[in-house]
Parts: sequence; structure tokens; C-alpha cells
Amino acid sequence: MEPNAAVEADAEDDYMGDLSHFLPPSPSSPTRSLGVRKQPPKPAPPARGQAKRAKGLPWKEHRRQERDRSQREEDARTLAGMAEAIPESNVGFKMLKQMGYDPAARGAGAEPVGIEIRRSRAGLGAEPDASVAPLPQPSEPKTREEEERERKRQEEMVVELRSRKSTQWKGRRLVWDFRKAEAALAQLENREVEPPAPDGEEKEKGEDEEEEVITEEGLQTILDKLRVQHHYCLYCGCKFESAGALANECPGPNEDDH
Repeated sequence: MEPNAAVEADAEDDYMGDLSHFLPPSPSSPTRSLGVRKQPPKPAPPARGQAKRAKGLPWKEHRRQERDRSQREEDARTLAGMAEAIPESNVGFKMLKQMGYDPAARGAGAEPVGIEIRRSRAGLGAEPDASVAPLPQPSEPKTREEEERERKRQEEMVVELRSRKSTQWKGRRLVWDFRKAEAALAQLENREVEPPAPDGEEKEKGEDEEEEVITEEGLQTILDKLRVQHHYCLYCGCKFESAGALANECPGPNEDDH
């Protein structure tokens, strides 16, 4: 071989040595870089409130509502299917007719046994739980006369309640003023007054002893005695030097005057 021909042969490309001529270029292959490789950004963590709401009650409540809704839809489809009559083309219906069933017959066996859909775990024949109150039945709308009677009855109940509360408060106030006036009179007269016993000890006393009855007249008697003899006013809470000072400085003998 001549030298020129050998040089030309070496100058030609070696197509078997470079496989890139036969392989298609890959668009997904990453290009190499001598620089620093960038890290993908990390996703931000969810907020604490959002994580709690995702795991909390709303999700469970939503799942329970979905389950109840699907059960109600299933019950409605079941009841609707049971309400429809079986067509005569049905294979089971043909077998019933061959066994003597007559669709036009009346009496026992004419209608199928009613089916009650129960979602509880109680067995057949179990009585309903008495602790669970039944749903209230919708009541008929009241007439105008019934509404007026109901309104008057409620107003009378409110008036009676206020009167009873007022009577109880006046009774307690009367006892309180009587005890204070009695103690003040005893102190001014330099004598001792037996303090009232607790309720439990009063019951242990003999039945022969008569219980002291406190009245407004009894309270007024003590108040008059305090003012006339000792120039003392229970509601002012002080003793005056003379009857004239009591008459000029005290608004009056009763609590309402003060």
C-alpha cells in the first residue's frame, strides 16, 4: 500500500468506535457540570393548626356523616325495591305460581312479611332501649285561642313566681331586722340575749316548747321602744343625744324612710 493511501485511510472516521452514531440522543440525561450541584428546595412543613385540623374531629365527623348518608341512601333503595311488586317474568315468581301462589288471593300470605331495617347490634326480638328518648312527633299548629290561653298561663306563672320570691325575701328580712333590734335593745339595757340556735339543734328540742313567731308588729314594738326610751334608730345604726336630735336627724322610723 502506498503511503498516501494509508494516510487517507487513517484520516477517515472510525464509525465502529463511536457508538453515538447509532444511539438516539436522550433528552432526559442530565448534563454534567463542574460546578456545585444544586439541591431541590425542601417543601415547607405544614402549620401546626392545619395538621391538628387534618387529624382532629372535623375529619372524623365528616367520615361519620358520609357513612350515615350512605346508609340512609341504601335503606331508601331497599325500601323502594321492596315496595315494588315482583314482575311475572321473574323466575322466582314463576316458581311460586307453580307451587300454588295466586296473586289475586286475599288473606294470610297475600302480602309479604314486613321488613324492619335495624342498624344496631341488638338481636331479633330485642326491645328498644328505654333510655333513648323517642323523637318527638310533629304537633299540629295551635289556634289563636290556644296561643292566647298559653300566653296568659305563662304570664300568671311569672307573676306567681315573683310574688313567692318577694314573700320569701321579706320574711328573711323581717327575721334579720328583728334579731338586730332585739340584740341592740339588750345591749342598751345591759342584758344578755340568747343567740339563735342552728336549725339542727332546734329540731332536737322538746316538742312542748313553742317556736317563737316573728311578726311585723313585734318588730315595730321593739323599734318604738328603742326610739322612745333610748333614742336609738336601728336603720341609722347610732344612738342620738336626745329625742329632738333623733327627730331632726333621723329620716323616719321605717326602713323605707332611709
